[in-house]
Amino acid sequence: MQRFNGKRVLVTGSGRGIGAAIARRFALEGARVYLTARSQEELSTKSDELRSLTAEVRFAALDLTEPDAAAKLAGDVKQLWGGLDILVTNAGAASQGGFLELKDEDWAAGFGLKLFANLRVIKNTWPMLQAAKGHLIMIGGGTARTPESHLSLVSAVNGGIAALSKSIAEQGLQDCVQVNLVQPGTIQTSRRKKLMEKLAAQEGIDYAEYLLDSTRRLRISRLGEPGDVAELVAFLATEESRWIHGTIIDVDGGQNKGV
Repeated sequence: MQRFNGKRVLVTGSGRGIGAAIARRFALEGARVYLTARSQEELSTKSDELRSLTAEVRFAALDLTEPDAAAKLAGDVKQLWGGLDILVTNAGAASQGGFLELKDEDWAAGFGLKLFANLRVIKNTWPMLQAAKGHLIMIGGGTARTPESHLSLVSAVNGGIAALSKSIAEQGLQDCVQVNLVQPGTIQTSRRKKLMEKLAAQEGIDYAEYLLDSTRRLRISRLGEPGDVAELVAFLATEESRWIHGTIIDVDGGQNKGV
């Protein structure tokens, strides 16, 4: 299928992991894709890969915590394509640890990138999304529903993103912009691997054993892959999904057992 042929797509935090998988998913169906992250090297490597799948791939290495970065990014997209059809806000990672061990600057940095920086991107691209009657898919995390003691900052930021998505969705109803939030569960990204290796060492077991124990503890059949998230994001950017609006959807293999 080529549902996104010619569509203009911007994915923040797309140098690796979930963001890179999302960008690749859109490229597979012919979208024009714009990547952004901090690492020039990661973006260059990923863009080379995606150019074998679609006609146009652009990227900009930016630190979105800088106040003017979002405006620069939106301005570049506007000049390049004249508008935007799909925005996926995935940028951001917060320091891992309990609230007793994290420093004040960790909290400021975590909220600064994962919440405030993505919010600035949304604000600066909103007129383009409104003009295109486009789609905004925000990426949060399952710890918004089930906070974890060793992920206190991550849990707090994801909770804030969940609430923010609801208010943005209300504006989306007025402006004909479809807005939804995707909350991944335990996904095997490079950051998650580092955390699991740390936790495995603390328990005195090897990484492979920890992975097996994790699926048992979470009562799921397997841990998630970035592509699992990308499939849902792609669907939420189609016209067939328009009646899904302001929704928070978990992609976690049944990890969240709440109603």
